[in-house]
Amino acid sequence: MKRFRLPIALVGCLVTLGCLDTAAAAVAELARLRISIPGLGTTSYPLIMAQKKGYFRAEGYDVELIPMTGGLAVKTLMAGEVNLTSAGTLVASMQGAKLRMVMGFLRQLPYDLVAAPEIKRVEDLRGKKVAVADRGSVTFMVARAMLQGHGLEVDKDVTILALGRPDVRYQALLMGTAQAVVANVDGTGLLEPKGYHSVASAGKYTKGFAGSISVAQDLFDKRPDEVMKYLRAAVKGARAYLALRDEAIKITSQWTKITPAVAAKVHDYLAAGALAPDGLIDRDVMEVAINEARDGAGIKRAVKHEEIYDFSLMQRVNDELRGWRP
Repeated sequence: MKRFRLPIALVGCLVTLGCLDTAAAAVAELARLRISIPGLGTTSYPLIMAQKKGYFRAEGYDVELIPMTGGLAVKTLMAGEVNLTSAGTLVASMQGAKLRMVMGFLRQLPYDLVAAPEIKRVEDLRGKKVAVADRGSVTFMVARAMLQGHGLEVDKDVTILALGRPDVRYQALLMGTAQAVVANVDGTGLLEPKGYHSVASAGKYTKGFAGSISVAQDLFDKRPDEVMKYLRAAVKGARAYLALRDEAIKITSQWTKITPAVAAKVHDYLAAGALAPDGLIDRDVMEVAINEARDGAGIKRAVKHEEIYDFSLMQRVNDELRGWRP
């Protein structure tokens, strides 16, 4: 009996098609996960590391990171158009939005007030314009604290420009639309070689945190296991960033378009204690953040921690991942 042999090229083609079918089936099994982020900066590093290392995929998700302003991030989260956000939700929660902050990223405020060359000190910003993300954001809170530390009041002595994403804010400084901008640590590294300089660092004026994960209260209450999947991937991303220095520098420099040298300095800063490997924020820091947000938004009533934060699921994830290493 004659044996029928398929041409090698055809066999290779069939094998390839079979692999493609398998890959397509695997992708089809992944649930879509949309995450809004405030921009391509430091506070998004745990999420981009989790995406690049496949931690979201391991939890069954095909993740999409979508830069958007804080106000829009809150609206899309409440409308169910995104699954979670890493934008600030403090003020929105105080104003009645049914959200819960479930994880924190940075235990310190990684922000500088970066100014044009002619601005030698903070006092020189009297009558000038300072760019922030939006008026409910941590960038507004730290701008307010730094300006007040030098006898300046927002809206009275200094005009605040709410411009959204970091790249838009930095462009406003470069174009002269603003004379200073609140920049995170990688933004400062991006702007300094262009002749701009820091006139104040947030940590000297106030305490706080930056970067977080918030979800809808309904999701938190009804599908906690789903939220834990998000948290598991994100905290693995944070730990991977800290542990895998060279890889983290490569990924984040490509992500933010900063040089590897600047990315290395950012890594040194975050690894020195700023980035939380457990996704938890100290209670006294949370209290300061609440008070700063209340003052900035003109909210008079007392605000309880339980209205804003719930790290119980984050604690459970940490218990599960005790001893985990990337």
